[in-house]
Amino acid sequence: MRIRPWSLASGALIAAIPAMAQAQSALPSSQAGAGSSKADIDPARDDAGVNDIIVTANRRSENLQNVPISIVAFKGETLTKLGIQSTNDLPQITAGLSQARTLVGVNAFLRGVGTTSAGYSTEVPIATYLDGLYLPNSASSAFSFNNIERIEVLKGPQGTLYGRNTTGGLIHVITRDPGSELAVDASASYANYQTTQFNFYGSVPISETLAANVAVVYINQADGWGRNLYTGSDVYKFKDFGIQGKLQWRPSADTTVTLRGFYDNVKTDQGNGQYIFPGSVGADGSVFRGKFLINERIDPSAKQRQYNVSLKIEQRFGFATLTSTTGYIDNRSPSLSVQSGNFGNLVAGQGAVFLGGLQTAKTFSQELQLASLDSDSKFSWIIGGFYYRDRTEIISDVYGVCVGTVCVAPVPTRTDGIQRTKSYSGYADGTYEITPTTKVTLGLRYTSDNKTLDGLLTPLAGRPNSIPVLPSTTVTRPGQPFTGFPNGIDTDVTFGKVTYRAVLSQELASEVNLYASYNRGFKSGGFNPISFTNPASRPEVLDAFEIGFKSRTANHVLQVNASAFYYDYKDIQLRTTAPPAPPGGSLLYNAARAHIKGVDLDIVLAPAKGLTFTLAAELLDAKYSEFPGGICTTPRVVTGTVLGGFTSAVCDLSGRQLPNAPKFSYVLGVNYEVDTNIGRLEFNASDGFKSHYFWEPENRLRQDAFHVVSAAVTWTPTNSRFSFQAFGRNLLNEYYLAGAGAGTGGNDVAGPAAPRTYGIKARYKF
Repeated sequence: MRIRPWSLASGALIAAIPAMAQAQSALPSSQAGAGSSKADIDPARDDAGVNDIIVTANRRSENLQNVPISIVAFKGETLTKLGIQSTNDLPQITAGLSQARTLVGVNAFLRGVGTTSAGYSTEVPIATYLDGLYLPNSASSAFSFNNIERIEVLKGPQGTLYGRNTTGGLIHVITRDPGSELAVDASASYANYQTTQFNFYGSVPISETLAANVAVVYINQADGWGRNLYTGSDVYKFKDFGIQGKLQWRPSADTTVTLRGFYDNVKTDQGNGQYIFPGSVGADGSVFRGKFLINERIDPSAKQRQYNVSLKIEQRFGFATLTSTTGYIDNRSPSLSVQSGNFGNLVAGQGAVFLGGLQTAKTFSQELQLASLDSDSKFSWIIGGFYYRDRTEIISDVYGVCVGTVCVAPVPTRTDGIQRTKSYSGYADGTYEITPTTKVTLGLRYTSDNKTLDGLLTPLAGRPNSIPVLPSTTVTRPGQPFTGFPNGIDTDVTFGKVTYRAVLSQELASEVNLYASYNRGFKSGGFNPISFTNPASRPEVLDAFEIGFKSRTANHVLQVNASAFYYDYKDIQLRTTAPPAPPGGSLLYNAARAHIKGVDLDIVLAPAKGLTFTLAAELLDAKYSEFPGGICTTPRVVTGTVLGGFTSAVCDLSGRQLPNAPKFSYVLGVNYEVDTNIGRLEFNASDGFKSHYFWEPENRLRQDAFHVVSAAVTWTPTNSRFSFQAFGRNLLNEYYLAGAGAGTGGNDVAGPAAPRTYGIKARYKF
């Protein structure tokens, strides 16, 4: 009889109750590596042990070990010491989390749940929040930071308290509030690839009731990881400037008003400088030229400008706290790129189709929430309402390369697509203490989303950077009749859905808790804004069953949290750029169903003062159980007249593995701190491993297993406010991809992740 590692691990987990919970293994203050409960070690303590960490996963402050949810929480100081400076870096320290790069943004995949859509073309099922404000797309959720109080990664559906588009979980970034004392935290670093970075954080009390802070980050990677063989230019560069400020007013002990503003401006080609996938052959015969080499007639570029503001008002009454959160977000992302290796190239190996794009999104949201106060009552509750309005516009210019008077297909076109969304929801969630050690939680939410599609597809004239719209009656609008849809597609759709949760938690002993939960998550359906012949996708729904175990020894030296989960995932939304998608375009469609099961284990061991070991690991089995209408691509057989590329056909993908879903992943970390006669020395190291996974549903394009090993050594001189650090990331110089897929034109394309980087940093803090 064949024994599968998955089955063996599951059995061991169930047999030893500590193996039934996913919670959070703590990544101590030094090592955020083993993504889990991230309880930090306090350097000031004289004894060893894992400290408590307070989270707001249930929309109220609670000890992470008492929250019956799978959570990974990282304190800001932990992230700083590990060199984690962006949401893009979180997969390096979180087991079960992976990402796919899309222009300036990233698509997160958590426990196999994610989306293959890019940029602004659809909302993502792993939502990102910034200080309670929902960020609408993958571009807005990718930003650098240096003022983090805490980051929480909630695994599993959060359809009751957070609602829309949290099918597989969410990432919540909580930034520091201004304090009552003057504080400064500033640093400067220099790394290879001519990378300079400057961080500044300052907090100042203005009066007894008013305080303000500001955080500034500047990153400039002036030297690229690679080169464009055609232009000779460096590629894979990165530049970012961001600033965030808070003004907090506390007129009374019961009232807090916080005004927050955020601005971020990114310029990079790391998400759209693509080449032929290693081992594939392009439609024109072009092949993979090297790990960081592209061959394009122009240098690709992408920018992301975002600003958002929020106003949070908290008013405490005698029985509850009323919280109002109002937010506005404005995103703008222009880009220019080349589709590599298209058939008919004037020069073999160089892209024949240019893509000029401008994506914008303007979003307003308002949430009201009333939560019972923490008290001796056996019943605690939260009720609330949420309103969301978004206008997303995508302008996509597609045109062929011209050399002299000779141009290649396709006929130049401009697609200007606009999707508008209005969403209303109401929710209630309550926890009742059946006995002093037994609690039950029930939650319910109703969401109604209305989406409309408008736009214009028009022929163009001219060349890149000079593309006037031609006067023409050949104009296409959403809703017009076309082959197969004599009445056109429906451009105004409404989706309503009830989501809910039920949780039973039991305290078995002091510091030992068991829970079982059932949660439903929901991601609304919607349009592909740049395809007027693509009907709206159906909503996707995920039903999650989970049992979890959280434990810690009496002396807090050892913490073991674990969970086992099973997902029934229906109407999964997917995106493909493979034919029959048009040149420069994509199709949005639904897979039928998937079953996902897995085990999460998080361990932190703090055996001595200043020494901590952490491990976070996940076993995952994520497969389509029903997918008869999938799209399969088959490489063409190269002959005298066929140079390469692939063909596409409808096929049955049942039994295939979900994209970006490694069967095994772990993060292993160590932190050691020691006081010496020259000051404090600290060593941090982590090894993030992911087994092989696939980039698309058909499982043809594979990412091999890889490790990302990082380390840092920090010296803080005695009685000094300065510290000095030497750091290295991806020290093994592993080559792995940041994104890949079967693209338009019959080509397999890919883009690389960062190679080995290393540098030094000086920091001043008081």
